[in-house]
Amino acid sequence: MKYEKLLPAYSMYEAARANVADRQVRVAVSYYGKKYTFEQIFRLIDRLADNLAAAFHIGKGDTVTLCAPNSPQALIAFYAANKLGAVVNLVHPYIPPEKLAESAEKTASKLIVVYDLYKGDASAFSVPVLVSGCGCFMGAFAKIYYRATNKRTMRGGIPFEKYLKDRGAPHLEAASFAEDEPAVYLASGGTTGEPKIIAHNNFVFNNLCAKAEEFLCEPIANYTALYNVLPIFHGFGLCINMHMCMMMRATNIMCIKFDAKRSARQIIREKANILTGVPTMFLKLLGEKTFTEGDLSCLKDVFVGGDSVPDSLVEEFDAALAKGGSRAKMYIGYGLTETVTVCLVNTARHHRASSIGYPLSGTSVRIVQGGKVLPAGEVGEIWLDSDQFMLGYLGEDHAPFAEADGKKWLKTGDYGWLDEDGFLFFKQRIKNMIKVSGVPVYPSEIEAAALSAEGVKKACAVGMKDAVRGQSVKLFAELKEGANEEETLARIQAVCREKLIAYAVPKKIVLRRRLPVNLIGKIDRKQLEEEE
Repeated sequence: MKYEKLLPAYSMYEAARANVADRQVRVAVSYYGKKYTFEQIFRLIDRLADNLAAAFHIGKGDTVTLCAPNSPQALIAFYAANKLGAVVNLVHPYIPPEKLAESAEKTASKLIVVYDLYKGDASAFSVPVLVSGCGCFMGAFAKIYYRATNKRTMRGGIPFEKYLKDRGAPHLEAASFAEDEPAVYLASGGTTGEPKIIAHNNFVFNNLCAKAEEFLCEPIANYTALYNVLPIFHGFGLCINMHMCMMMRATNIMCIKFDAKRSARQIIREKANILTGVPTMFLKLLGEKTFTEGDLSCLKDVFVGGDSVPDSLVEEFDAALAKGGSRAKMYIGYGLTETVTVCLVNTARHHRASSIGYPLSGTSVRIVQGGKVLPAGEVGEIWLDSDQFMLGYLGEDHAPFAEADGKKWLKTGDYGWLDEDGFLFFKQRIKNMIKVSGVPVYPSEIEAAALSAEGVKKACAVGMKDAVRGQSVKLFAELKEGANEEETLARIQAVCREKLIAYAVPKKIVLRRRLPVNLIGKIDRKQLEEEE
């Protein structure tokens, strides 16, 4: 794809509208039994933009907060606001009402868009609230099922769908953005773990999508559809799943909430070529016969990230892909919200087992400790130089950047090391590191050891207070179906004693039939840390 002339000047709306890939794929969105063409989607985007400008005076420099799961409404609302020159503040669909109000206030939002199952009251917000019905764009049978099994929990508000109709509003041209003007706000823990709102311009999203042929294993002409389960408030879900589909003119197969059986059917029936997700999602697919015994020949690329990825998962998933007739491999990537999303990734051309990736063009990596750049093989903090950097943290002058050797480096807050060929290996988030008697202990190594024990499906190691050693290790392990608790516990204890230094051996092991996960599907480490 040749985006070079478009990138600096185009908004995300304009880049998607240009359809510069010059493809013949007509369906933009497939959503629970109903399909929408690119022409239909852009007609709705343009109509919504005109109506939002006329009814709520949304325009250049305003902010619209979007709180919704993957759905055509979310996509349409995003690009409509972008067309008007507004910043879109993307928030978690399960965010509590008080936090949603706080985010809207902090970003000076002029309008809030939520979905019908959001648990809140429109009267509690100081700005107008549009409420979309997630079932509205579904096919007939799916719509009936959705409405029969889901009861609207959002109270009050203005129906979103009324602004998708022709209301006689003047037609507007796309607004322009300068490179230093934000287009998107994304929530993040920041590199220190403190809550932040990250501002990004249009360029970084268009730029990353333009690198598609660097990480896809085949020419773009061979791709027609992507299965989209990652939510759009997540940088990867927004950029690689939603925006890349629009940029490369491929079908976005949307999923509100991941369900292994239904998702497996959709992937196979609609012939998805690209599958992205977090480890939990792929583990569930491996436990679903519809997937493991189905025809997977449509799949060309599978990417996983966002959490610790055990080698065993990669091996098992690659075997399932091969059994299903796919030549695809599961590849691990690495990135932060501060870099939009992935900036290093394993690919068919650059792959190293157990690594978290090789830099995409425009990205450089170094390992630093105590102000010193470390050689290959030594562990320290990961620093990145990239053309995907955020504009900064909203409302804060401080950002985790350092100037060195004529470059601007992002101090990621992650520990890792580089090999001689430039592949990056992950050790641990610095904020998650445990210090036992002053010795750094890496939860990722403990989890990897536990996962090698027969009967363990998932693992999460956290620090707990210890009167003698300051901290000691508490390990939570999720059992595979049918696993015997007593035998599995003994295996975990044995493998940890064998593979770990004494400081890292868990003092306490808790076995669970299920570990808590967040909306994206990552293990909810914070919840486990808070348990007594």
